Amino acid sequence: MFSVRGIINGEQESVSYFWENGVGRLEGDPMVVFLMEGALMDTTPVGPIGQYLDRDINDPLAALCMIEECFQKVLSYEGEIPQASDIPDGMIC
Repeated sequence: MFSVRGIINGEQESVSYFWENGVGRLEGDPMVVFLMEGALMDTTPVGPIGQYLDRDINDPLAALCMIEECFQKVLSYEGEIPQASDIPDGMIC
C-alpha cells in the first residue's frame, strides 16, 4: 500500500505497509520493524491534530503515524498514503 524511507541513527532505513482484508502487515529493515513493535505497545494516541487514533497496525493512518515516529527524519513516501479526514464545515471559527 505504501512505503516510507527515512533516517534512524544516521542510517537510511525503509519500511513498507500492506493492508489486505482489514489486516495490516509491515516489511522492512530490522530497525524500523523493531521500533514499530515498541510503538505498538505505547498507549498514547497517534494521528493528525484533531483526529486522534488508537495505535493499531490494522488502521493504515494510525500505522503511518507510528512509522513516522520511528524515523528521526522522513526522506520519502511512495504508494497510497493514507489521508486524515477533512475538517467538518463550521469546526474552525
